[in-house]
Amino acid sequence: MDSMIVVALILGSIVLLKYIFKLDIKKAEPLKENKELEKFTDKFPENVQIAKEILSMLGNNKVKIEEAKNTQTSLYIAVTDKISIADMKNNYARIQTIAHECMHSIQDRRLLLFNFIFSNISMLYWLIIIVLTITNVVQNTTIQFFILTLIALIKFVVRGYLEIDAMTKSRYIAKEYIESKHILNKKEEESLIEEYDKINRLGIPFTTVQILITSLLAIFAYAIVTLF
Repeated sequence: MDSMIVVALILGSIVLLKYIFKLDIKKAEPLKENKELEKFTDKFPENVQIAKEILSMLGNNKVKIEEAKNTQTSLYIAVTDKISIADMKNNYARIQTIAHECMHSIQDRRLLLFNFIFSNISMLYWLIIIVLTITNVVQNTTIQFFILTLIALIKFVVRGYLEIDAMTKSRYIAKEYIESKHILNKKEEESLIEEYDKINRLGIPFTTVQILITSLLAIFAYAIVTLF
């Protein structure tokens, strides 16, 4: 009975969050491509060079940079202190995306490493507790729900802070970088930054809710297992 309540509460919470934040993936579709803005960003250097220049602006020249040709995902890897940049030459948002990963590289290293280590440990714990519950080694599921909820809250707070901080600040560093290059005229610069603002207005709430939902799904999956 407790597990059914947990399942219902999580499903209800997910629906409520999506409704409150008006999350609709269709709203993001028009932001994926903009041929006019692509012409603007095509005038800027290659991705790796942009990353080097932004890192220099941030006073961080120790980070390794590589361009990953077979992925659409850019990320900063805290353990190796490396930025992996996706193949996005024709993406008008590439300057802000690179700025986002550069911002991650100057965040509190203790938080970054904790996020990486805690995420992996919590995933391992979840897998172990699933197996132990299925095999009836663990029978007190109430304490496991409590532990999983605590893990979800910690993950949400830490990763949520890191992502929102990077997304918020990347807009300003991207603006500063664009203006410092003197490649575009004022109107073109404003058009590009305005579009970056639109991405953030949709992206920040979406990312926040997505992190929370991902954390809740681990509890949801465990609750489903306990029903059988």
